[in-house]
Amino acid sequence: MTTSADFATQPIGFGTWPFQDDEAERAVASAIDVGYRLIDTASKYENEAAVGRGIAASGVPREEIFIQTKLRGHDHGDVRGALERSLEWLGVEYLDSWLIHWPLPMLGLYPKAFEEMAQAKQDGLVREIGLSNFLPEHLDVIKQETGLVPAVDQVQCDPGLNRPELRAELATRGIQMQSWSPLARGGEVLEAAPVLEVADARGLTAGQVVLAWHRAVGAVPIARSGNPQRQRENLAAVAIELTPEEVTKISSLPQRGLGDFDPRTRDER
Repeated sequence: MTTSADFATQPIGFGTWPFQDDEAERAVASAIDVGYRLIDTASKYENEAAVGRGIAASGVPREEIFIQTKLRGHDHGDVRGALERSLEWLGVEYLDSWLIHWPLPMLGLYPKAFEEMAQAKQDGLVREIGLSNFLPEHLDVIKQETGLVPAVDQVQCDPGLNRPELRAELATRGIQMQSWSPLARGGEVLEAAPVLEVADARGLTAGQVVLAWHRAVGAVPIARSGNPQRQRENLAAVAIELTPEEVTKISSLPQRGLGDFDPRTRDER
């Protein structure tokens, strides 16, 4: 059975949003076949059952798969019920990692929800508990009201939103950072000159360079692709070590704001 030590050794995760039904099942089974072991989903994605089927179809023993899902907003007041539903849909007896998807400060329920998640961990239903899209101000509330420290905070991050202050804060608190949408969207990062220069010089894909950048700055990227060849390319990025100069070059991209994904105002239920 997996332990907390396994959590720290997951170099890259496989993301499952927005895959649904058969597509999700095939993508997950393929990802596990090429070597992914951290599988990330969420109740909000409404694909946990298909993800569970993909895990089962892979033929890899359950104890070798690291399954991570998330508590959605409208379940902040029904934590144990939400956990039971996720376990049933995924077809497993325990989760390796369970995150609060968004803080939803307008509800004010996330500290209590995190305490209930901690109880589920004590009950052996969850190995690690963490957060997603939480800012330091929300982490402070968690610490003050519960005394607990999450294992992970999964946040939006890429070289065009590289969040050095948050990365430093999480490192100081001993919280592992995961990056969702690590390759960004719309080509603004993958087609950026600094990324392409490093890729051309190294004989790598732009995606591999960006994923290697995440590893270099201490983040675990959650990469998504339904294409087996692209899955292999992304997974290979964990063996790529960028030089400090390359990391600085890639980090120099123009920065954008959080926009509609600001956790202080986003109401994601």
